[in-house]
Amino acid sequence: MKKSVGIIFVTLALFLTGRASGQGFVETVEEGGISAMYGNECVVTLQSGEVITGKFAGGVFVVNGLTKIKVKLENGENAKFSPDQVVSLKVKASKLMKLAMISDAGSSIREFANSDLNGIVNREWVIFETATTLAQKETKRILQLLNPGFDSKVKVFAEPGAKTGGLSIGGLQVTGGEDRVYLFVKGGEKAFKVKKGSYRENFQELYSDCPQMLEQFQGEKIRWDDVALHVYAYDQLCR
Repeated sequence: MKKSVGIIFVTLALFLTGRASGQGFVETVEEGGISAMYGNECVVTLQSGEVITGKFAGGVFVVNGLTKIKVKLENGENAKFSPDQVVSLKVKASKLMKLAMISDAGSSIREFANSDLNGIVNREWVIFETATTLAQKETKRILQLLNPGFDSKVKVFAEPGAKTGGLSIGGLQVTGGEDRVYLFVKGGEKAFKVKKGSYRENFQELYSDCPQMLEQFQGEKIRWDDVALHVYAYDQLCR
């Protein structure tokens, strides 16, 4: 009963808010924005279970994510880590980064989301996780997580360089811009691209394990601008 009520709630919210903004995810940090994190407090969780704290001291950014990160430890030494070693990286957000991340983040979700998602708007950390990306061969990269707080079913990662338009300062998107591609990871499997141009056609496959989603979102109700809302509904209602 709770799930059906929730679906109705989400569906009504779509109609009430009109064409909801697709910027329900946190804003992406592009390649040039990595340097804005230098010197910021960070926490690295390793595959071994060990947790490393220190200052973010750099990263090697390639076309599909970070291949290496460097952390300045409390004793002054630098430690380097590769995707094979890293589960997650959290970097404390600077004032400029917070501005970039809240410029549009959550605009469609905060209209109706419960209190558990309040943290999406005023994010204190930029979060990265290791995922296996699309390539000729499987490649692990450290990627920015765009849906922290509602990522139990699908983890949505930034596709580096996929944002178009808007104003960016030092690699940080501060106004507008549109993500045309995201990387979805379901159940810890290999990341796959979800594109604006084919989203409606792929919707049924994406959410095939959740009949409620397929019943409530059909035809014209499936809009790229609502992709964050769909991920949120899937996370909350299709467990």
